Amino acid sequence: MTQIFVELYNYRAGWKELSATDRKAFADKVANEVSGLAQHGVEVVAWGMNDRATAHRAPYDFFCVYKVPSAEFQRGFDAAVEASGWYNYFEQVCVSGKALTPHELLSANVTLTTPGE
Repeated sequence: MTQIFVELYNYRAGWKELSATDRKAFADKVANEVSGLAQHGVEVVAWGMNDRATAHRAPYDFFCVYKVPSAEFQRGFDAAVEASGWYNYFEQVCVSGKALTPHELLSANVTLTTPGE
């Protein structure tokens, strides 16, 4: 099973209020942590900026997409993100779940299946 984890985020005022030196130090700390994820079976699929021309654009400017080894690992990942102080600087929402084929998901949509069922 492949578990997908997506983070969508925007800057909080606290991030903008940090000095460039402090922002760089925090970003370096995050980059260091991310570089070690592969040894735990995590694939960083993409990090990027949400294109303003995207149809039905989500109201978040940045995204990170990962393949993680399991839902349990992802819960630990969530806890590590929170412990890092990330949420002091970024407003974030997340999306996660088992990767399905288009047929599997469309079949679930036809039967009105929702997460957890």
